[in-house]
Amino acid sequence: MPTCSMKDKRAPALALLIALVLTGGPVSAHHGAVGYDYTAPRKTLKGTVEQFSWQNPHTLLLLNVKDDKGNVVVWTMELNNPGNLVELGWNHNSLKPGDEITVTFNPAKSKPNGICADVLFADGRKLHSSQGCVGGDLKSFDELRQLNK
Repeated sequence: MPTCSMKDKRAPALALLIALVLTGGPVSAHHGAVGYDYTAPRKTLKGTVEQFSWQNPHTLLLLNVKDDKGNVVVWTMELNNPGNLVELGWNHNSLKPGDEITVTFNPAKSKPNGICADVLFADGRKLHSSQGCVGGDLKSFDELRQLNK
């Protein structure tokens, strides 16, 4: 019966490690925020909720906003995933079509999109989405929850 050398025993482990490194990089990268300009001031818009999609990997808010000429422009706000939003006080019914809200967000560089939206309701309630928030010294969801008060 042939004997295996130590090199022969380590080869499969090394091959597995190399395969994990090569395939794990794209998975951990997810996507960047290169499409957003975090150096620009945050933007605030008032509009009407067209759609609120409670979905993974990101909840989406479609907001109808009238431009300077009176035309309706649909803005897409990228929010955090549902699990993280629940921790911040959101649920799948937080926004409904027809709700009048004001959002403050980081705008996209070229499209009517936003990220890191703070939602203000007419009655004074606030909700915050930490998705894409790169500024500030917030270190936990406990600190983010305080933004809702």
